Amino acid sequence: MYTQNRDPERLVTIAAIIMAIIFTIPTAAGTTVSVDSPEYVSVGDTFDVEIEIDEVENFDSGQFNIYFNSKVVDVVNVVDGDCGGAVEAGSIDETEVPIDGCSIIEGYTSFAGNSEIWMTFNLGGADGISGSGHLATITFEVTGKSGDRSVLNFDHDDKPPILTDIYSNEINVTWIDGNVTIGTSEPGPTPTYTTKQKYAVSVYVKNLDDDKLDVHLFIDGEDREYKTISSGKTSVKYDKPSPTNYKLEEGVHTFTIKWYDPSTGKWYEKTEEHDITCATTITLLTDEHAEDEDKISAHVYIKNLDDDDPNVYLYIDGDYKKYISIASNSTGDYGEYEFEEDEDTLHSFKIVWCDPGTDEEYEKITRSHITSEEAVTLYVDLHTEEDMILLPDETPTPVSTRSTSTATTSQSASDSQPSPGKTPSSTTFHTDPTLSENSAENNGLGQGTTWYTLIGLLAVVFALLQIRRS
Repeated sequence: MYTQNRDPERLVTIAAIIMAIIFTIPTAAGTTVSVDSPEYVSVGDTFDVEIEIDEVENFDSGQFNIYFNSKVVDVVNVVDGDCGGAVEAGSIDETEVPIDGCSIIEGYTSFAGNSEIWMTFNLGGADGISGSGHLATITFEVTGKSGDRSVLNFDHDDKPPILTDIYSNEINVTWIDGNVTIGTSEPGPTPTYTTKQKYAVSVYVKNLDDDKLDVHLFIDGEDREYKTISSGKTSVKYDKPSPTNYKLEEGVHTFTIKWYDPSTGKWYEKTEEHDITCATTITLLTDEHAEDEDKISAHVYIKNLDDDDPNVYLYIDGDYKKYISIASNSTGDYGEYEFEEDEDTLHSFKIVWCDPGTDEEYEKITRSHITSEEAVTLYVDLHTEEDMILLPDETPTPVSTRSTSTATTSQSASDSQPSPGKTPSSTTFHTDPTLSENSAENNGLGQGTTWYTLIGLLAVVFALLQIRRS
């Protein structure tokens, strides 16, 4: 019974704590601060600009910088950068917002005429202010000519505006810029945009290809970042280096995406122009590129049947391509080589290597008709010192054998040019290497020539002995 009597008391206590937490957490998600200025003014006019604030909670302090073109409009009664005579304190729900500091900064960028006004606020005490009103009123005078225009923008980049509450937390604020034009809304000369307003631009990319792609985004030629996007999906927002979105000056900007398609092995890019006149969202689309079914190419592999690890050099149609150091009984992947459709379909593939075991250079050539995507495999044959037979010095030395082959796997490669090969000794003869079944079937006349030469030589020697006996 005692526990039951205590339960309602505990519930009341917990509820009180929760309500206390709810009422002490600042809720300023809907706060806005905007530049309220007349859209058009006349030459020689002075006019007021109010910095309005709506729906703020527990406001305590803050600061902002507003930049403008002083050759179009300028703050009145400025003495040595002190703008006190041109600025009046504002109020929120009839409570004054005291101005803690104010000054004019001339020429804040490299563009002549660009200036900014800096203001800070500090209410002091622990009560803060809640509600709507305006933070300050700034008086400007017209200094330009009809058709000129100046923005009245918060500096979002170098000196971002900020408001804080009585708990020293930053208040979530939407900052809205303004602008003013000298003249009327009637048709007239095109305004001179000496200072341009900036707008938040959110950029996304949708991948229409059937592959996952790394898509790079360029804005006005500047590489911003890349994102990996799955097939059929839309990227998260591109937002670097800015942490939230891109601030772009009003006007026409170019948006380019570039990506590499693994199916076709090619790079692609698309460029669009967008006229930025307000905060906006842009979604760019990749293209779908299917694998090229009409591609004519040869993927070259080389299998090392030797017991050493030679550097094997590849030539296609007489042109050097690359070399790979291939371990014994391994296969080197020399990559894919494309051919033009109007080329002769018959192509030669030659490999050259120096065998560390015999200290001799060998080469093999195969010729193949390439009419689609095909694989070509050549073989490095086994050579040992026992294969070499000493012959008289006057005996000519036959060249090493040549053959064709086929197979698959891979190995690391280098594209540097081959060093000059070593010329075989005139006193050695290369016997037939031990070949794989495939290599032996394709070896052709190279093997037979070697044996026929040896048999012919023995026949000549035998005939000379017979003649001498007779």
